[in-house]
Amino acid sequence: MSACLKETCMRSISRTIAGVYLLATALLAITTVIWGPIGWAPLPLPTAAPPIQIDVAMSSEKEAWIRSALERFAQTNPTINGRRIEVRLRVSGSRELIDAIGQGYQPTIISPSSSIQLVELQQQYPDLLRDPASPLALTPIVALMRDAPSTNGITNPWQLWQRQLPDQINQLKLGISSPVQSNGGLQSLIILAAQYHQTASLTVDQVRDEGFRDWLRQISTRVPNWPDSTGTLTTDFIIRPGVYDIITTYENLALQAFRQGEGRGLRLRVYYPAATLLSDHPYVVLSAPWVDGNERAAAILLRDFLRSPAEQTIAMREYGFRPVIPQVTINFDDTSSLFGRYRERDLGVQLDITAQLQLPPPEVVEELIATWQEVRRP
Repeated sequence: MSACLKETCMRSISRTIAGVYLLATALLAITTVIWGPIGWAPLPLPTAAPPIQIDVAMSSEKEAWIRSALERFAQTNPTINGRRIEVRLRVSGSRELIDAIGQGYQPTIISPSSSIQLVELQQQYPDLLRDPASPLALTPIVALMRDAPSTNGITNPWQLWQRQLPDQINQLKLGISSPVQSNGGLQSLIILAAQYHQTASLTVDQVRDEGFRDWLRQISTRVPNWPDSTGTLTTDFIIRPGVYDIITTYENLALQAFRQGEGRGLRLRVYYPAATLLSDHPYVVLSAPWVDGNERAAAILLRDFLRSPAEQTIAMREYGFRPVIPQVTINFDDTSSLFGRYRERDLGVQLDITAQLQLPPPEVVEELIATWQEVRRP
């Protein structure tokens, strides 16, 4: 091949290589502008889906159990559609929870102490409670009394609150939580009113009875203050000896008080009224525009966890609640539970609740609270 022909071929190959190079460079530039850098650069990792957050509005007396349960719930790595679940708590008195919703608070779940508060919520916001409530735990109202000179001779504190108040009541320091803010205080007031009228079902006329109003006024003067929380009242009873001789509280808090009082040298005993009220700690997922499908599913998953045999057993053994499922029962021979531990010491703990009062209708509850507020005025 002649030198001229070789030179022509080399030039042609060089032009082809250059053209290919320029074309590749142009394509790379266009691709970079449209889709960003490519080649050896690593592809971006997919962003993790945000967690599902659910807000639980909860009464204070079950706070210890629920907080410990949420730690165990988190250890199960709960997810809905691949998104992990985060739970936030708002703890307060049961009646305060309703007030908070009226002020703009938007929980996913509400769990007051009693169905009494759900009736009140249903009246104010009927669209929020379309789903049925599921009870989480049961606990009755009891009286808790310390062994002291002022309580000598008292066989059952509930017998002090008869139509004719005994003189001994004037020397006692009594504690009841506020029926305006606290379910425990409201239930105590209902029990006292029913006991005064010797009835299982209160009426508005009975609440308006002048004799009852005068009697309630006398009771009110013998209660130095009415704390907003039954839990706070019970704690003060334990850590501030001498402030109260007798209080009304929940059975589960009374059992916990036995445990807390062991190292303080307190001698305590629990007493049940002839007819009591049970708090059922209802759990309701709100039918609200701010609760979406994933949040509802997460709330149901949490509900089922709290009602599982394992959690109901922990609530009974360690926190003194009565279980709400048939798979878990109270065994007084089981000294690992608060029931068994303090039943064997003859501190008044009893298994059977022989009589229960009917929950008063809303108009009776409203009249009872209004009467209490009126007799409390100076």
